[in-house]
Amino acid sequence: MFKLKLTKEKKYLMITILIIALVQMPQLSLTPAIDRIASVVFPDRSINEVQEAFALVNVLIPSIGLVSTLFINRGLFTKRAAIISGLVLLACSGVCAIFMNTEFWHIRFLSIVLGTGIGLFIVNTASVFFDNFQNDERQLIAGYQTTCINVGGIALGLVGGALASVLWYGGYILLIVGLPVAILAFFTIPKVPRRTSASLRKESGSGGMNKMIYYYCVILFLFMMLYAAGGSNISTHLKQAGFTNPALAGAAVSVQMAGGAVCGLFFGKLSAKLGDLIIVLSCALMLVGFGLLGLFPSSIPVTFIAIFIAGMSLSCTAPRTMFAVSALTNESTSATAAAFINSIAPSGGGFVSPYLITRTTLSLFGDSTASRYLFVACLAAVFGIVIAILTLSRRRRGYTDLGQKKEIVTA
Repeated sequence: MFKLKLTKEKKYLMITILIIALVQMPQLSLTPAIDRIASVVFPDRSINEVQEAFALVNVLIPSIGLVSTLFINRGLFTKRAAIISGLVLLACSGVCAIFMNTEFWHIRFLSIVLGTGIGLFIVNTASVFFDNFQNDERQLIAGYQTTCINVGGIALGLVGGALASVLWYGGYILLIVGLPVAILAFFTIPKVPRRTSASLRKESGSGGMNKMIYYYCVILFLFMMLYAAGGSNISTHLKQAGFTNPALAGAAVSVQMAGGAVCGLFFGKLSAKLGDLIIVLSCALMLVGFGLLGLFPSSIPVTFIAIFIAGMSLSCTAPRTMFAVSALTNESTSATAAAFINSIAPSGGGFVSPYLITRTTLSLFGDSTASRYLFVACLAAVFGIVIAILTLSRRRRGYTDLGQKKEIVTA
């Protein structure tokens, strides 16, 4: 499966990174319960309030991720310690849910614990990935990593939806799986000494982050703002179509992730061939997927086909931006760059999604999720056109997609 020649240590590290990717989207085990929480568990709360309580996770992820990189860069603790601590906190959110599930503020508390844990392990796993693999290895592994993220999302969505049909907080209990992953990380992630004052002084003259890193972060932020509208509205979309079982919403989320899992297997070849135009392909997939959801809101077969197509878009944009950023970093900037591309950008997009997308469409179209999906599909089309113009313009001016001047080869 892997066409790479890796050392024994790198193979173990790669396997650990891929296993961590399986639990990288724990929110998917929770989203199938959103509509039930709003309509049954806490009927005095609007769907928007419930979405925003869950979105609090996306506030903590970038905040904690950035703070952890600042501490690591100052030698206060290591990336390995941050990853293990984050996975333990992931498990703790599941334990806490067993005892804290009767008040609405409990959801916010659980979001704080979960967001803190994710912020610690996602960012620093990406940084360890940047530090220990070369560009050719990164491009291929990034695709497999995205596949694992989606495969994990499938399992989390299916099991979380099934548990949510019995207990609304069942999806949280599932997150206890973070504990065995933390144990694996303890034995396989390399022990790197904390940075010393001397090494920090040496790195201080290496300059800041490449400006193109911010470009890719903006792309991922905007993409996730649109993509997040799919999962966060699917349970309500199915309810409006007459289907109220949370397990069905969990299945829909899993089908969405299956699309990403399939596409991730081909990412390496697609990325090498298309470059940043793979992001345009991603927008086209989102346009088709969300467009079908909006045009055929009452058809379950079309809904599952559409959500599968929309899910494929994730495995085009997310690994492409991560690979691009990894190619633009060095050891002194990898931790900070990883915080931006793996935490701040995607989580920020996920956080603002209910505020901008849901609130805007509520004011324009009312409660109709079909209109909401059509609105997002139109935004995806505009987004794709802008990326195509920027990418082709850069190529015409003699630059690579990463913003580097192409070398002129003479005979």
